[in-house]
Amino acid sequence: MRIVDLRHPAVRALTARWQARAGAAPSGAGRVLTAIVDRWQARQAARRPSPGGLPLVVSIGNLALGGTGKTPVTAQLALDLAAAGLRGAIVTRGYGSPLPGPVAVSASTPGAGDEARLLAGLLDGSGWRVVQSRRRALGVAWLAAQAATPDIIVLEDGHQTAGVGRHLDVLILDAWRTTGEPPALCLEPRTGAVAPFGHWRESVRGADRAGVWLVEMGSPLPVGPPDVAVAGFARSYGLQLPGPALTGAAVLLSGIARPAAFEAEAVRLLGRPAALAIRCRDHESYDGRCLVRIDKLLDEAGADLVVTTAKDKVKLAPLWGRRPPLAVLEMQVSWTGDKALPELVRERLDVLRRGTSPG
Repeated sequence: MRIVDLRHPAVRALTARWQARAGAAPSGAGRVLTAIVDRWQARQAARRPSPGGLPLVVSIGNLALGGTGKTPVTAQLALDLAAAGLRGAIVTRGYGSPLPGPVAVSASTPGAGDEARLLAGLLDGSGWRVVQSRRRALGVAWLAAQAATPDIIVLEDGHQTAGVGRHLDVLILDAWRTTGEPPALCLEPRTGAVAPFGHWRESVRGADRAGVWLVEMGSPLPVGPPDVAVAGFARSYGLQLPGPALTGAAVLLSGIARPAAFEAEAVRLLGRPAALAIRCRDHESYDGRCLVRIDKLLDEAGADLVVTTAKDKVKLAPLWGRRPPLAVLEMQVSWTGDKALPELVRERLDVLRRGTSPG
C-alpha cells in the first residue's frame, strides 16, 4: 500500500524518531525535560481547587500524545451513565476550534471542534450535553450554574488540566507491565521521555494522580496500588459503508495522531489491500488547499471508495460533495473486569451524595 504523508516534515521526522526509539531509555536531555515536566505537573495538581459537592467531576485522560481512545471511552461512559438514569455533561476543550466557549455543542455546530461534534452526535438523544470550553474551568462553572444541574461532569482529555478540581481522575494506560504470578498479578504503568524526545505528555509519575487505571485487557485484571482501582476495556471495530459493498480501489484518509492502527483495521475490515493511505495532521481542518492535494491523490489512485475515521467524517461530510463515497471506521468500547468503569463512577457519586470521604 502506498502511503502519502501530508503532515509537516517536522512531525514526520519526530514520529519516525519516536518509533525508532520505542522502548529505549530516555537520553540525558530527555530525562532532564521529563523531570521538569513532572515537577510542573505536580505543582499544577497541588494548585487545583478542592471540589465541592455535586456535581461529581470526573476526568478521562492519558499520559501519551493521542491515540489511546479517550473520545470513545468518554462517549461510552456517558451513554452507560445516561442509561442508569444519571444526568450529565461532557466538557471538552475543542482543540483547533476558534470558539472559546463555553458553548453547548451539537453535531452540526459551526466552528466547533471535531471531537466536540463527534461526542454530541454519539450522545444525541441520551439527555447528556456536550460543552466546548477552551478554559474548562469556565465550562464546569457554566454547567454548575444551569437550572438543570447535572449529576456528573466528565472532562474529556482532562488529566493534565489545571485549575479544575475533580473528584475522580480516570487514566487510560497506553503502556504497562505486570509483575507477580496469577492470581496476584500487579499492574505497573510504563512511559518514556516527554515530547519532543518521546511521545509522552509526562512520565509515569502522572499515574499517581489517578483514582482509576483503565487498561485494555480482558478478565481477570491485575491489581494496582491500594488507592487505585483497575478497570478494563476492549475495542471493537466496524466499517460503516455508504451503500452496497464497493470492490474498486479504496483509499484510506485520516487526520489523527496514530494513523497506522487505523489503516491496519480498515484493511482488515475491507478484506483487501487499499490502493493508497493519505495521512494528514492530527485534527486536520481540511481547508481548500488540503482538499486540492487530496483530490489529486484520489484521481491518481482511481479511488472508488474513501475510508476515514469517525472524527474526520465530522469535518469531511459537509465538504465532500461528489467525491468518491465515504466509509467510516467506527470504534466501539466495551468494559471488562469484575467492576466496570461506569460502576466505579456511580460508586464515587454515591459516596459524594452521602457526604463521606471516598477512603
